[in-house]
Amino acid sequence: MRATTREKDDIRAYVEDQSHEKVIHLEKVASELVGPNRHEIWDVHCTESRWWVVTNPTNLYDQKDFKSRDVVLTFHIGLYIRVWHGQQRRVAVPPNVAALLPGSWRRWQQAFEAYDSGDEPESFQSVGVRLRECLISFVGETRSVDLVPAGQVPPKAADFKGWTDLLANRLAAGDSAARLRSYLKKMAVETWEYTNWLTHAKNAVRLDAEIGIKAVEHLLGTFSAARLRREKDIRRCQNCDSSGVVNGVCEHCEWVDPVYEPPPTVEWSQAERAKRLAEPCTPSSDISTFISPADID
Repeated sequence: MRATTREKDDIRAYVEDQSHEKVIHLEKVASELVGPNRHEIWDVHCTESRWWVVTNPTNLYDQKDFKSRDVVLTFHIGLYIRVWHGQQRRVAVPPNVAALLPGSWRRWQQAFEAYDSGDEPESFQSVGVRLRECLISFVGETRSVDLVPAGQVPPKAADFKGWTDLLANRLAAGDSAARLRSYLKKMAVETWEYTNWLTHAKNAVRLDAEIGIKAVEHLLGTFSAARLRREKDIRRCQNCDSSGVVNGVCEHCEWVDPVYEPPPTVEWSQAERAKRLAEPCTPSSDISTFISPADID
């Protein structure tokens, strides 16, 4: 089959990098459309070995293990689907967000593992149990007597609705955050009700458990975002109302915030300074490889 010089160079570079051998011959032998994805198969000869290379995503397979290109394509597609499925299931929680609720996210992961390994209604009910434990853990990690207004009796320790109502009042206080406050409260109530239903749903199916997983994940993420939003000190320019105030100076009209105080300067001791200067570093002139998005297939 025809192949461009660029394609050949890319496959040659990939195989030599992976096999640590020199490529002496390569040929595109097949191209097949499977669903929406086209996979190309290359027959690559190296000095000491022979490989199949299958694209989208690119991977190589020893021809000692796979005698037929049809077999290697079938294996490659199966591997691709499993890897893709695993990536789709993985929840990417930024470290700064995960650190706010470590116990809650750990219990959420346990609920997901129960969901991923079960096929019967009892398994999906157990997902509901673990999600409920996750929400109780969320209350344990966020409740504080400081949330309770003066003269009001604090909710019970495991009162999810009571504590999340108080937490929403704190995280989204004021008229400008009324919509967010209302959303947090309604989301908390509905998520709690759904999780409790799932715990007792004898006819639950996999999608019911998946909805619960996503709902609790969304709740943890949204409350964390609301907390970060509240803690972030966003100053507006009193001259042009811009939010682009950096280090006490408006980037647009150069208004100076009269109450801005720079963060304290960290003074290093002589021993600390010497230690840092002694550590090896890599100057920018030593970086020889620069990769742009266009270079990544």
